[in-house]
Amino acid sequence: MKRMGRPMVRSALWSAAVVVLLAGCAAQPHGAASVQYTAGRAQLALPAGAWTDLGPADEAWAPLPTASGKIALRSRALVLRGAKQEPLAVVLVRTNASNLFWKPVAWGINCPRELDVLLFDEAAGSPDRMDCLRLRRNAQTQQWLKRSKPETQAWLDSRQQLPVMPYSHLSYRFATEDGGMVELQILADQRLLQPEKGSQSRMQRDWALAVASAARDSLSSLDGALVLPPFPGSV
Repeated sequence: MKRMGRPMVRSALWSAAVVVLLAGCAAQPHGAASVQYTAGRAQLALPAGAWTDLGPADEAWAPLPTASGKIALRSRALVLRGAKQEPLAVVLVRTNASNLFWKPVAWGINCPRELDVLLFDEAAGSPDRMDCLRLRRNAQTQQWLKRSKPETQAWLDSRQQLPVMPYSHLSYRFATEDGGMVELQILADQRLLQPEKGSQSRMQRDWALAVASAARDSLSSLDGALVLPPFPGSV
């Protein structure tokens, strides 16, 4: 994997962009080996499973009113399906459309603390950097997803792609002051995050940190390789 060198940080969010193109769906056979998809500069490798590709989308995001121009982004949505074709997990990834993003950017997004949300803010609340990992175990309760990520909820609802069983939600945003950005949202059936042995909370924490590490590595590599770790549990 070719490296660019570790960048300094800032951020964006899935709902802040304008989607102008969405491709058709394509399904991978159940039990297939790890499959790969392109999302802008990122080469996304998913754990083995029956994944359905909801397609890529071109986006444009203006970080702050004081910033000149917009950042060209590309996103992709994928769904892991169960034996009855029910959604078990959803992966939403968004990053730069290409490696040509080297210009100063003010992102202006914080990393809010919240009750019952596991949070790692490696930027320590800095307004100039972003490295924000959040994991909510019971994302379907108390309309949490609708309150916290209304655009995500509406987008998935309109396509009937929300997991049908109780699910967890992971979000991670990592971005640089020179315009590099990668963001992940993962909604997963809680059974996928429940290991058969060991500490459930520790395994979920380790999985979330591994997802964040994969995203950071993607932004610092020339080939954009983003290899998601397997879920700690199974259905």
